[in-house]
Amino acid sequence: MSTAKEQLTRLIEQQPEDSSYDELIRELAFSLMVQRGLKDADEGRVLSNDEMRHRIQTWQK
Repeated sequence: MSTAKEQLTRLIEQQPEDSSYDELIRELAFSLMVQRGLKDADEGRVLSNDEMRHRIQTWQK
């Protein structure tokens, strides 16, 4: 298992050379959100499509 620093370094190295600070931060944040989502899914913390549809409908009222 690689460290957070190693993961960040790899992610940054994959970005174009002319990336701005904002673009790098967005990419890092997106990667973190994806990792958290995958962990949630692996641990069963998910909602069915029907439950999500129901929740969205209650927001729209």
